[in-house]
Amino acid sequence: MVHTSPWDLAIESVEEALRSGAVPSLDGLGRLGQLGNLPALVAALRDERDAALVALAHAREREGLGFSLRDVAAELLALGRVLERRGERAARDRLDWCVLLYFEHVTDELVDRARRDPLTGLLNHQAFHAALAREAARACRYRGRVALVLFDLDNFKETNDTQGHQEGDRLLRAFSAVLADTVRENDCLGRLGGDEFATLLVQADAGSVDAFLGRLTARLPGKLSVSSGAAYLSEASGPHEQLFELADRRLYASKMARAA
Repeated sequence: MVHTSPWDLAIESVEEALRSGAVPSLDGLGRLGQLGNLPALVAALRDERDAALVALAHAREREGLGFSLRDVAAELLALGRVLERRGERAARDRLDWCVLLYFEHVTDELVDRARRDPLTGLLNHQAFHAALAREAARACRYRGRVALVLFDLDNFKETNDTQGHQEGDRLLRAFSAVLADTVRENDCLGRLGGDEFATLLVQADAGSVDAFLGRLTARLPGKLSVSSGAAYLSEASGPHEQLFELADRRLYASKMARAA
């Protein structure tokens, strides 16, 4: 069989997708812009070489140009029809596999995004509580040690009121970055809402929590200070919610002491 060149197949698939109106025109990009990574994808599908990676790179490029997931799928399906017409069944089968992998990847990203606070990228309230429940159950089963540390940014409301929400958001992002740099790989951190943050420290006792807070305080920018309250799984006689209640009471006491 004489193979059509990857460029010609890519052009044919783009023209088919454009004729059907299934994808944005991208007229301003010219022919090369319309093709994107399609020629390289055709070559990879034929050679069985990194086809999934090339397909993902092409899809990401299209997303960057404003393609929706539906648009990306429509373009890849148009390429599949062209490959089918040209008798390139093996390449078509590999493309189907690439499409499945792409949607699995996108689904995983969407699930992760739903668990994240959009401003800081940390776990959101619901996801952090779920992580705490899992770690507390694991620690109880294997007699491990878990510490929960809650944080509030000092004078945050005053900053928002006097300097605006943009400055408040900057402080929230700055603290979340310091927090992320200070925890260990197996620890967990989240933004619970407003200026309240939480860190779950695994295999941690009072000494390791004090050391963690010392490192955190040393890394804070000059105009940023926080209050904290810590509680330990060994102190809770019931569900992990008791851990939150105890840490929250200690956080409140810390804030009152700072305000005094």
